[in-house]
Amino acid sequence: MLSIVSRIRRKMEVERGFSLVEIVLVIVVLGMTVFPLARLAVVNTNSGGRYVMMTRAIFYAEEIMEQIIADYAAEDAGRGYDWVRTNWPGTTSNPPAGLTGSVAISSETTLNGVDYVVVQVTVSGTDIPDVVLTSWLVDNS
Repeated sequence: MLSIVSRIRRKMEVERGFSLVEIVLVIVVLGMTVFPLARLAVVNTNSGGRYVMMTRAIFYAEEIMEQIIADYAAEDAGRGYDWVRTNWPGTTSNPPAGLTGSVAISSETTLNGVDYVVVQVTVSGTDIPDVVLTSWLVDNS
């Protein structure tokens, strides 16, 4: 038994380094794992950018709708229902980079004696779905 152990020790002392087969196996295994992981990292990075752009689009659409509602409520400042109907439709100004915004206001409709319009804010960008917010404004006059 002692002679087998001593033979193995001598053989280990004589052989140093890796064989060519071991090196090739390591390269193959690394190639099979590193490249798919790198591709996954690229996909995750691209998806993350889309979600950031979509979040910006949502915030921008909310900001536009809040401005419209503030103008609708500001009758004492010379604004209000009629002002919003005539001044807001069209393309918005100063959107964040990569986004465009538009405001559409329906023609006035009457339901049970109450006049109202439907306001729709749409924000678009590349590689993201459109963000659409809708609200109804009632003529309080």
